[in-house]
Amino acid sequence: MRLPRRPLLAAPLLALPRPTRAQDRKFRIVMMLFRGWEEACDGFRDYFAARRIPVDLIVRDIGQDLSRVPELIAETRAIRPDLVYVWGTSLAIAVLGPWDQLDPARHLTDFPVVFNIVTDPVGNRIVRSREAPGRSVTGTEYIAPVDVQMRAMARYRAFTRVATTFNPNERNSLSVVRQMQAFLGGGVIELPVALDAAKRPDPASIPDVIAAAKRAGAEWLYIPPDTFLNDHRLVLTRTALESGLPCFSASERFVQFAEGLAGLVSRYYSVGAFTAFKAEQILREGRAPESIPVETLTRFSFLIRMETARRLKLYPPVGLLRVAETV
Repeated sequence: MRLPRRPLLAAPLLALPRPTRAQDRKFRIVMMLFRGWEEACDGFRDYFAARRIPVDLIVRDIGQDLSRVPELIAETRAIRPDLVYVWGTSLAIAVLGPWDQLDPARHLTDFPVVFNIVTDPVGNRIVRSREAPGRSVTGTEYIAPVDVQMRAMARYRAFTRVATTFNPNERNSLSVVRQMQAFLGGGVIELPVALDAAKRPDPASIPDVIAAAKRAGAEWLYIPPDTFLNDHRLVLTRTALESGLPCFSASERFVQFAEGLAGLVSRYYSVGAFTAFKAEQILREGRAPESIPVETLTRFSFLIRMETARRLKLYPPVGLLRVAETV
């Protein structure tokens, strides 16, 4: 039976719930991307759908061109979103600046921010500490602690020398290499890719890196989180495989979507969803970002590519297979 409208309109105002901001309209989120939409973005988007949180995702991708950051910040200020999502270490450093030396003319300081797929946000001075970010920014880290990765690698195959290659222009890669040095000391063979005349990493140098790792007696090639290496992951992992050098990675893409042997990884999709959980705390619960700790997932996946193991004749220990995911 339909109720007449008049009694409802005549009811005391206190009897009606006050519409909340979430009920009034969609939350507007500017998504700043460094290398396009990928699995972490899927997880971020899908979390809101699963939780029935109305959002308007305004996606902006700089295509790995950091010179576009000032334009991106200006556009974001014009949009005036409820929240900003920043993908990747390099972009987060450029957009947000150091927590203790903010320049409002250059850095985004106007809106709450969550970052995703960032390596070592404390060492890169994006936040003061993981427990207390010290600014209106929070987010997620996506790689397992470096010492944990090294122990996982040794659990598959013991080693005394490990080579690592990286783009020397990428701060996140350099941070991981420093942590490897602190943990392994002289057991680390550093092999940065060559830079061309414009100081850009040269893909043609990848085979030389693999050859140098073999000459140095490396038993593993460790691949840190690195956008350049990700762009050339097939060449990198295939060249290593053909040379008989197993690859261990911090990122699922080098195992799941290339020919790397193994890795201890956070699933990109899950990290994206975890970042959205932090965004929900800001948007719906009204929490200040600086009160929300920066965290990693509590569970990691040990990925093993069995076809690569077969070709290398490096089969994982039986005990490891009980906990690993094979692809």
